[in-house]
Amino acid sequence: MSRRSQARLLAAGLAALFAASTARAQDAPADDADQPEAEAAAPAATEAPKPAPWTVTLSAGISNRDDGPDGSWQSLSLTRQVGRGYVRGGLMRYHGTLIQAYTALPSDYYVGTLGAGGNFDNWVVDGWASYGRQEYGRISTAWGSRESTGAKSSGYYALGGDFGRILPLSPRWFVTPTLVGSYAEGRLLRPAPDFTGLVDLETREPTWTLGGTMRIDHAFGRNADNYAGLSLSRNWTSNAVSQVTIGQFQDLAQVPRSGLLASQHYSDAWWEVGASANMKLTDRLHLDIYASRSFDALAGNTTSAGISLRQSF
Repeated sequence: MSRRSQARLLAAGLAALFAASTARAQDAPADDADQPEAEAAAPAATEAPKPAPWTVTLSAGISNRDDGPDGSWQSLSLTRQVGRGYVRGGLMRYHGTLIQAYTALPSDYYVGTLGAGGNFDNWVVDGWASYGRQEYGRISTAWGSRESTGAKSSGYYALGGDFGRILPLSPRWFVTPTLVGSYAEGRLLRPAPDFTGLVDLETREPTWTLGGTMRIDHAFGRNADNYAGLSLSRNWTSNAVSQVTIGQFQDLAQVPRSGLLASQHYSDAWWEVGASANMKLTDRLHLDIYASRSFDALAGNTTSAGISLRQSF
C-alpha cells in the first residue's frame, strides 16, 4: 500500500520561510539614480530613521493537492539583521492528511528552525536546521475512527541550504537564479488492517530534495519599495511516494508487534510556477503574499498560497 509523502510539502514550506527571505530583489544594493529628488535633496540635518535590526514575522498558508486532502501551516519567526547577514529562529505548525487504501491519517508537525544567511555583493546564501515532532491524529476508515495502537508520535529533522545570485537588469528589474537542497527524515504511521489484531507500525522516511529556480522581480511605487515577482522552478525528490515493501512476512503471525516496517521510496521530478508580492505598508511594516502551482508531480499537483506580515523594531 502506497502513500503520497508529506515530506516534500513540509520541506518546501521550511525553505520558503527560512531561505527565500534574502533571495529577493529587495536585497540588491540601492541605485542612487533611482532615489526620488525630494529624498536626495533632504538637508543633512534631517534626522535619520532609527535602526530596526529585529523583525518578527507571522505567516500562514494552505496547500490543495489534486484528488487529495488539503494542508495548512502557521509560523512565527524572529530575525536579527547583522550587517548584510541575518540569524533567525522560528516555530512552525503544519497540518496534513495522508491517504492509504481508503484510510485517512491526519497529523500535525510542530517544528523549530534555526537559520542564517545573507546577501554579499548580490550573492545570496542561506542555511537552516529543523527539529520537531509529528503527532498522529485519529485513523479514519469506513468502519469509523480510532487512535493508533502503536506509536502516537515520531521525531522529524531537516537540514537545508540555498545559493543564488541577484542580477540587476535595470534600477527596477532583477533576475535571481537559485539552487536549493535539503535532507529530511521522519516516519510514517502504517495503520494495520481492521479486525486483524495487528499493531500499527511505522516506516522510516528519508527524503532528499533538490531544486533550481529562476525568478524575476519588479520594483514599483514612488520609492521603488514594493515588489512583484514571477518564478519558475524544476524540482526533484527521492521520496515522492512511499510504499510498504510487499512480501516481508509469510503470514500474519510473523508480523511484529513493534519496530519498523521496510518501505520502498519512489523519486519524482516536477515543475512549479509561482507569483509573489512584497508591499511596504509603513516604514516598518511589510506584507508578503505568494501563490504557486506544481505540474507533472507523481504524488499529485498542488496549489499553494501564503501570507506573511513582518514588523521591524
